Amino acid sequence: MPDGHDCVELPTIINNVEYLLQSRTVEVAGGAQHSEYRVLLDGVVVKSWTPGDIRAYFSISS
Repeated sequence: MPDGHDCVELPTIINNVEYLLQSRTVEVAGGAQHSEYRVLLDGVVVKSWTPGDIRAYFSISS
C-alpha cells in the first residue's frame, strides 16, 4: 500500500487502537527531497500523505 514509493511502515498503538504509520522520502522539482507520512486504520487511510518526518518521534529508521 505504499503508493509505488519505498516507505517505512510501523504498526503503532494509540489509545488502544492499532494504526499503521507509513513514512517516505520523495523527490520534488529540482532534485530536492522531503519527508512525508500517512496513517492507516485497518487498511483505510485516515490521514493522507502529509509533509513531515515522524520517524524520529517513533524511532523508525529508513
